[in-house]
Amino acid sequence: MKKLPLIVLFCITALSGLYAASLASVFPNMGAEYIGMLKQGTTLSNSTLDGGISHIVPSGSLIAGRAEEAGTEENSFSVAITAFAPYPESFDSMSQEERMLVLLNILTSVSTQKGTTYISRTAGNKSRILIEESYCIQDPSSPNARIDDPVFTSLPDSLVLYSYQKDNRFGGNTFVLDYTVSENEIFMKVTNHTDMKFLGISCVKPQKLSMFIDVFCTDDGLVVSCLATVYDRNPTITILFYTVDIENSFKRRIIGLKDWFIEELME
Repeated sequence: MKKLPLIVLFCITALSGLYAASLASVFPNMGAEYIGMLKQGTTLSNSTLDGGISHIVPSGSLIAGRAEEAGTEENSFSVAITAFAPYPESFDSMSQEERMLVLLNILTSVSTQKGTTYISRTAGNKSRILIEESYCIQDPSSPNARIDDPVFTSLPDSLVLYSYQKDNRFGGNTFVLDYTVSENEIFMKVTNHTDMKFLGISCVKPQKLSMFIDVFCTDDGLVVSCLATVYDRNPTITILFYTVDIENSFKRRIIGLKDWFIEELME
């Protein structure tokens, strides 16, 4: 057998190890049945109140570190979800940096989250609008100082944005968005800057909500994981005659964010 030229061997090695991780390798504690469910479009979820969350996020990812922390924190609860998305055909002709730029520019397109929906069980499992308004702002203290979504042509290691969102549960609030970018992963943290209220009564104090969106590249496709942590609150609270299921509210929110990201990716 003839020896392949060194440059050919290098290219084969580089392509075969582009992400250096299969779904099976990043979910070492997840059985083949559940990995198969991921590939078929099932969204997996769990909480720190029910068996933990570390096993449903990709091992070695930034969100995995956050999931481990969440499992040890007191006076808090966390819910996490994970889904899988195949790479769009447009990725075939792109370099890895170009692909990561596409992913980053989706995650920073805050205005496109307007109209994000969720499935309402109380409305008979019908789709309802979750996020009624969404845009970037200059400063978290100035919700009316609207600016355009940024568009990046090169990859930063990290960045910070601010946003205003109005949703159908907690009204209008401002948020701080922190991004960490690596060769194969983008990790986005969302922290509430304002007091999130229901019927005028505080449900989540400022800086007491942390939501995370993590996009992790594997050989098989994208793993999209989301996590929400609420501090110093019970999972459910009663306000007047209403029971507010805070855990479920933010589970619906991160599912909506996951759906939004995948829909934007596949457009």
